[in-house]
Amino acid sequence: MKKKRYFVLFFIGLIICSYFYISHRYNSFVRPTVQSETMKDTALFTLKKGDLLVRPNWSWLPGSYPIENGRKFGHVAFVTEGATGKTIDEALAKASVVEALFFDQATREFQFSKKDQIREGKAAVSFGPRFKGIRFRLRMNLTDEQADTMIRFVRNQLDGGYNIFAIKKQFESVAERKLALQNLKQLNWHCGTLVWEAYYIVPGVDIDANKGLLVYPSDIIASKTFDLPGGRIRF
Repeated sequence: MKKKRYFVLFFIGLIICSYFYISHRYNSFVRPTVQSETMKDTALFTLKKGDLLVRPNWSWLPGSYPIENGRKFGHVAFVTEGATGKTIDEALAKASVVEALFFDQATREFQFSKKDQIREGKAAVSFGPRFKGIRFRLRMNLTDEQADTMIRFVRNQLDGGYNIFAIKKQFESVAERKLALQNLKQLNWHCGTLVWEAYYIVPGVDIDANKGLLVYPSDIIASKTFDLPGGRIRF
């Protein structure tokens, strides 16, 4: 019986290792180009309601779209209060975001309290100068009504919990998506699923570049939704 158990565990481990290896090899040889504009530190910088701020994740994570210079699991946040600054840092210090997180860049500590895992705060905390060059601003042409509705949705998730295994919640019709706006409150999300859900429910756009079961920050960066002038800026 023990031999059988060990064989099953070995077989599962072999599958997992093979998946990681294949994913890594794929990302090493197939690296599609994602076009982006580059913004200088001292340039006038604007953030609008509905924009996304994103840092890419490790490219070897299974199922992730490969983006250069990704770090760890990356991060993505939803801009709820826009701002304009004479520099990038000034704009980030004034703008607010809603984000789902487990590690706080301000305290450099893990957040185990549920009330601190989905929160609203200043954009500079998670996207400050230490991440220079690997930060992206993503922008879709949203109406004011769409942006405000999305903000209401992400704010409804405040005090919800963080769950790294959270998956996308998909709905077949516009009516179901509208109903989800009312029913999906204070649920468990990770940073990627939270912003993906906001875009999927309100403007009805799938911002996952490879349409996988999981959605990583890099998948969102690569989404064709942001293939428009000013839609994808690296800073």
